Amino acid sequence: MQTFDPSELDEINFTYLPAAAGLFFMSFGSVRHSIILELPSNSYEVLKVQHLMDKMVEMFGIPLECQKLFHKDPIEDKEMKKLSDIEKDVEKNEKRLSDITYELDGIHRGYINDDLKLPALNQLKKKLGGTSEIFMKQLLSLDALSFEESNKGRKRKRKTIVNRIQVLLDRCDGLMSGLNDQIARLSI
Repeated sequence: MQTFDPSELDEINFTYLPAAAGLFFMSFGSVRHSIILELPSNSYEVLKVQHLMDKMVEMFGIPLECQKLFHKDPIEDKEMKKLSDIEKDVEKNEKRLSDITYELDGIHRGYINDDLKLPALNQLKKKLGGTSEIFMKQLLSLDALSFEESNKGRKRKRKTIVNRIQVLLDRCDGLMSGLNDQIARLSI
């Protein structure tokens, strides 16, 4: 029997494989174990979480009060990874928007020659349009994610990211309007 040291326990993750009833995989630290649960042939009971927890006590000496069981749904994990990836992309695109704002501020403060303002503004207009388009694609990607009704935490996170993108799109629209006004004044 392997001994249990609570200080080494990050979390225990279980994945149930429906094709092989009674077969579980358990991650204990960085080591992955297979656990096979079998009921006696004359038993009319069904496998329960308690059977799994008892097996953990038997195999590893992990007391019941120290056990945390997590069911990992592979589909949900993929959706959560997509959500995290989109969130990182939004942060990158937000940085790009901040850079555009910084460049535009420099033009407004007169840090560029008058004859170079119009080409610089047109270039910023293209960058800003691309940034807005990326935000729109990110909204579409978020819309494509589906979480179970019971998974309110992930739905809330998605909603937070959507709201953030909408604020950034409003900012893009305001900057685009100002850019168009500037370009119109310089084009006359």
